[in-house]
Amino acid sequence: MAKCCFIYPLRPLHLCCVFIVKSMSNFKTLFGIEPSAFQETCVIVPFLVPGLLKALAIASLKKGKLFATANTDTFTFVKAGIGTLFVGDAVLYLQETACQEMIYFGACGLVRETDRLTIGGLVSPAKCIAFESFTDVLLKQTDKITVHYPDQELFQSFLNTGPGYNIQPVTGMSIGSLKCEESYREFFDKRSIDVVDMECSALFSAANYTKRRAIALFYITDIIGKKSFFDPWEPEDKSRIDYAIQTACSAIQVFCRRQNGSC
Repeated sequence: MAKCCFIYPLRPLHLCCVFIVKSMSNFKTLFGIEPSAFQETCVIVPFLVPGLLKALAIASLKKGKLFATANTDTFTFVKAGIGTLFVGDAVLYLQETACQEMIYFGACGLVRETDRLTIGGLVSPAKCIAFESFTDVLLKQTDKITVHYPDQELFQSFLNTGPGYNIQPVTGMSIGSLKCEESYREFFDKRSIDVVDMECSALFSAANYTKRRAIALFYITDIIGKKSFFDPWEPEDKSRIDYAIQTACSAIQVFCRRQNGSC
């Protein structure tokens, strides 16, 4: 009778094949490409949405243990993963590369709908409040929050990419719980928070720590207490979100070409 043998790694992220570590740099193991392959501008996303790679003219990704990457003519693309740990660590690792500026692109939730802000809108945080700890959110320990900022020159330049993109400056908050966020609506109003996400404050703080320039661009997918993040999109909302993603990709490409001096 055949015997079955099950082998488990000691840690989920532990590299079981030692020869892989010896044959390539630790950086390439994590990112899929060598640090020398990175360009001065990086576009970082937490996850992939349908059509995103095509809209950014990316054919495929090089996959590492933690991150996945690709190069275009004007920027390096990084899929970091969801959460402050992955986005923050990705920025710290980029110290080993030529990257000097980064655009974080993802989704966010809207605190309250206004004439200026609704589902499918594009926004860029002029500042982001860090409320990243799940435990702090759960226990309502709001005295520990800090404020983090994008690079102001890069931020203003990006907003001026083109009036047709209609990118709105906002105040954001990175919060550590999707379930708990609805109970914070009054707090959001008191702090004049427009949108919430999970990673932006980590991006800003890590970029500032490493003396890199960073901005964030979000498309609005839900409204807290009205249209939840887990609710199926209505056809009109889906059309708006799809259009926002395509518009954002166009804005990123135009901006990167301008930064690169190719337009």
